[in-house]
Amino acid sequence: MNETQTTNTTANETIAAIATPGGAAQNSDTIAAIATPLGSGGIGIVRVSGPEAPAILGRLFRGSVPPAAMESHRLYLGDVVDEQGVLLDRALAVLMRAPRSYTGEDVAELQLHGGPKVLSAALAAAVACGARLATPGEFTLRAYLAGKLDLSQAEAVADLIAAKTPRASNLAAGQLQGALGRAVAEIEQELTAIYGAVTVGVDFPDDADAADPEETRQALVRLAGHIRKDVLSGAGLSRVVKEGVRAALVGRVNAGKSSLLNALLDQERAIVTALPGTTRDVLEESVDLEGVPLILADTAGLRDEGQADEAEQLGMARSRDRADSAQLVLVVTDGVLGITPEDDKLLREAGQRALLLINKCDLLSEAEIGERRRRAADFVPEEDVICLSAKSGAGLDELKAALRRRVLAGLDSEADSPLVANARQEQALLRAAGLMESCAEAIAAGEMLDVAAVDISEALDFLGE
Repeated sequence: MNETQTTNTTANETIAAIATPGGAAQNSDTIAAIATPLGSGGIGIVRVSGPEAPAILGRLFRGSVPPAAMESHRLYLGDVVDEQGVLLDRALAVLMRAPRSYTGEDVAELQLHGGPKVLSAALAAAVACGARLATPGEFTLRAYLAGKLDLSQAEAVADLIAAKTPRASNLAAGQLQGALGRAVAEIEQELTAIYGAVTVGVDFPDDADAADPEETRQALVRLAGHIRKDVLSGAGLSRVVKEGVRAALVGRVNAGKSSLLNALLDQERAIVTALPGTTRDVLEESVDLEGVPLILADTAGLRDEGQADEAEQLGMARSRDRADSAQLVLVVTDGVLGITPEDDKLLREAGQRALLLINKCDLLSEAEIGERRRRAADFVPEEDVICLSAKSGAGLDELKAALRRRVLAGLDSEADSPLVANARQEQALLRAAGLMESCAEAIAAGEMLDVAAVDISEALDFLGE
């Protein structure tokens, strides 16, 4: 198991690990994993974390300085041996003493040559010397338990590893700095003070520290507005940058969907032949669209089911399913044939999600292109009709511009650093803000403060999430 796998944990896995009986107690174990991706490379790292890390390093590493005398965070050159003393590699070792490490524990790393066999042998030797294999997400879980990361930062680690575009990587790196945790902590601190004053007012109405209903209402409205306007600013952009936008290429057989996918990718990814029905299943590829992953699905061509064999019919069923679930539907028509009744049906079903792509325009006259555009105006706005040639590349720039316009429409693309990274965080904050607003409305309607205390307490729980 490598660290790319063990660190790439979801929030649910981290929470489940914390909630597991004895989960925190397992922190006394010493764990080990390969910390670099699988496969061959110049350098590969085996990481060991826990109280026995220095002793395990002492058994595996033979250098000019014994591990007990090593300076923290300094690299040393020496030989790596297994538990029986057999030489494995010439490598560098570093010992990062607690609490100045990722996990907050003693951490030892062996930086070996990056061959799968030598890394596996070094990991097996570490286990033989007393470590156990790390479970998925356990290094990050230990960092969380040690207070090195909050949950939003732990999620940012996973997002950084899984980032598909430079923009996604930059957003995750910003979230790893803990800006969301700090923003929520400030709100939580102020809301806790409000809750304290409200509970004092419930128990001791005449106390000088008791909450004033109108001041409490105004404070709740202000905090809820701060969450919606400031903390959640750019949440839509962050979610789209992380998850991408799903688009389906649909149309009749031989309309040019696979050729268009290859043209957008600038590589021969899909098989293209003159035979109808070549594409039998959905083929997915991702395109970087100004930092937003556009996940393109090339689907099987549609035609009369009576002309298709069983495999092609299954492919057409999947095509319709993918079109139904896509956020964008690129309806590809054969410009020579014009817009057919089957194309009409696809456009009606896609509705506002549709872009109409008139392919093979290099084979048409200007008059024919004008006629196709006028016909298309019955179904989609003029700016959503693109005449192109997947074969020659004509019109591809216009298509990419239309995709950028549709994908980025409505997103706060100017947000410097969106704080919220995923739907879990967004929903927790929205529910906290909603409870504050309903509480403020109840106070304005004359409800007793003991009712307000319940909503405020629940809002604090959602902030804690």
